Amino acid sequence: MTEELPEIPGFRYVRPLGKNVHLYRDDGGEVAVKLLVDPARAAEMRTVLRLGHPGIVTVHRAGRTRAGLLYLVMKYYTGGDAGALAPLRFERVVEMGVQLADALHTAHQAGVVHRDVKPANVLLDESGQACLTDFGVLGRDRLPWTAPEVITSGSYSVRADVFSLAATLWHLLTGHPPFVVPRGNNTHAALEQRILRGSPPPTGRAPQPLEVLLQRSMSADPALRPASAEEFGLRLRAIHGGPVASTSDAVAVHVADPAPRKRKRWPVYATVAAVAVGVLGTGGVLLLDDKSLPTSPEKVQPQAAADGASGPSSKVTVNVARMNPTTLRFSWTYPSPAQGDKFAWRTNDELKSGTVEQPTIELYAPGALCIQVRIVRADGSNASDNTWSPEGCGF
Repeated sequence: MTEELPEIPGFRYVRPLGKNVHLYRDDGGEVAVKLLVDPARAAEMRTVLRLGHPGIVTVHRAGRTRAGLLYLVMKYYTGGDAGALAPLRFERVVEMGVQLADALHTAHQAGVVHRDVKPANVLLDESGQACLTDFGVLGRDRLPWTAPEVITSGSYSVRADVFSLAATLWHLLTGHPPFVVPRGNNTHAALEQRILRGSPPPTGRAPQPLEVLLQRSMSADPALRPASAEEFGLRLRAIHGGPVASTSDAVAVHVADPAPRKRKRWPVYATVAAVAVGVLGTGGVLLLDDKSLPTSPEKVQPQAAADGASGPSSKVTVNVARMNPTTLRFSWTYPSPAQGDKFAWRTNDELKSGTVEQPTIELYAPGALCIQVRIVRADGSNASDNTWSPEGCGF
């Protein structure tokens, strides 16, 4: 061992794990030791980032080598990095996405942006839990998962992390980064131009609602992305785990299924942990003045509540039944129906819409799909009411 490698009492060096990461062992097991080799970043570190969240790598302690390099002693993740396992089934990608979004939201609430979310920085523990590592330790190969505003102005933010998380999930679905063209021109300049022009193509390996969410989350305009990692995670849950309940609505959205299936229940979002917040290199930047950070968790509200209206559409209850593997039947009820009522409808991916004369419609949906409904009175009495119902979702 050279003097640049830490000498940790009670531990013995085993072997390298990767660039600047080494495996050590003691009588109780193995740990990963990461060297922070950039003196400028190490000099700015005030405390070890230790958020205490299951989706963030566990840091046991920090120290310095004889040469003065800062190092972190971390849990050794036996599952390796997620990128090495891609492509993965969409159910597994959604599960990991929920875990990572929850971890990012916890960090953001603590005032820390990651700045380098990518498959290689997603480690898996022995139970399959996805964990984020390397907060703020900017790797040289981060470009394929980087938001446009970071390229043009170096502007890191919550929404830039959301972009990178979506790009990471896209990669885990397909086996390659979203802006990389297999066997095509993938020079640095070519990648930058594709990222700056807009969203990548669909993965072709996921239900339409997930495809739409990933594309929106990788929009060139940050304002079009989910406003927070929490919102992104909630949308992922709705795609695979069921509609998000809203306690602010008096009307429930019911999901009926003629052949009930056992669904995996995703763990409820953890509350923000008490943390000892610090800066890990220049990347773990405290965002106390960043207006893009919500001061409290941002909730996803149904459209009717957002519009603040109380017309007949806001009282609609949408029921959903799966008729066969490719078809969902949506039907709805509402108070005080009137003769001649028609019904405008739209899907949550905004790719389909229409008007029907009966309160039911069947739609092609091999995966998850949600719709909203608006009542259209024959006498035009609610012509100025643009309220839509809460979503009804089928799976």
